[in-house]
Amino acid sequence: MMKKTEIILKEGYPYIAISGVLFLVSLLFKFPTILQLLFFVIFVFFVYFFRNPARIPEDDSENAIISPSDGTIIEIKESISPITNKNSIKISIRLSLFDVHIQRSPIKGEMSAREYIHGMFLSLNSNKASELNEQNRVLFENEKNQIVVNQIAGFITRRIIMFRDLGPIKLGERYGMITFGSQVDVYLPKNITLKVSEFQKVKAGESLIGYINEAN
Repeated sequence: MMKKTEIILKEGYPYIAISGVLFLVSLLFKFPTILQLLFFVIFVFFVYFFRNPARIPEDDSENAIISPSDGTIIEIKESISPITNKNSIKISIRLSLFDVHIQRSPIKGEMSAREYIHGMFLSLNSNKASELNEQNRVLFENEKNQIVVNQIAGFITRRIIMFRDLGPIKLGERYGMITFGSQVDVYLPKNITLKVSEFQKVKAGESLIGYINEAN
């Protein structure tokens, strides 16, 4: 399991090492300045991309649901949830190359099921990407909630990573990541009071998505 104290994810070490070596070689052999600058920028980008910041939930009460992913909410609509096949509220979160790409548990409970779908690598701008692309679906549940989080690979993305196995999980605990630009779909129970809207930026393990309304 990944240590919370890691400032940079170990999954990023190969990218950082190779780009760092290229930058040093460009200095030692006096490559043109533009190439030295390019290798330096690539090195800095990989260090930045694989950062692993600490996060504190805006609300850690038992009815609160926290965003599992960084990014921008591009769509909120009713949909059928994978794994549970229930009518749900689907929130689609698009990640840019500059967002933290680590996913976190939206609730405290259990990671109780997982479906990995081998698929294509269409551009996320395609209407079929969320259906046909490579995906990793995880069911989080407790006595009040069943929430499915679906990691979707994009055109650049070629790897979905799981940090841990199924089992008990804490609110905001890191469980996986997608390397490079991607999308995360969150399927929520319909008896939820949403606290987010389309085009809003959210942060994994920090931003409040909504509250389960037990009266419904």
